[in-house]
Amino acid sequence: MVNGVHYLELVEPIKQLKREGKLREALVLCYGAIEAAERGADGRESAPWYTEQAAIVHRKLGERDEEIAVLRRWIEFAPADRRDGRISERLSKLLGSS
Repeated sequence: MVNGVHYLELVEPIKQLKREGKLREALVLCYGAIEAAERGADGRESAPWYTEQAAIVHRKLGERDEEIAVLRRWIEFAPADRRDGRISERLSKLLGSS
């Protein structure tokens, strides 16, 4: 839960905030959802969508270090056999373009 709302219900509010250019507010919801997803993961990987959205917002804000940090956070949290995919690809591209 994030402020009394299940994190899965934050998809549309995050999208709306991004459309309105309220990127900092979108980040607050993204990170709240990331934390809630991690708490509810029960040994599985957390929902990657919120991490991807946070990374996108950080990119738009020119916050490369924060973009890398949020991607790494997801990878470090995910079980080893679930770490390959879009998140790791995005991180690899970022690190390859240092």
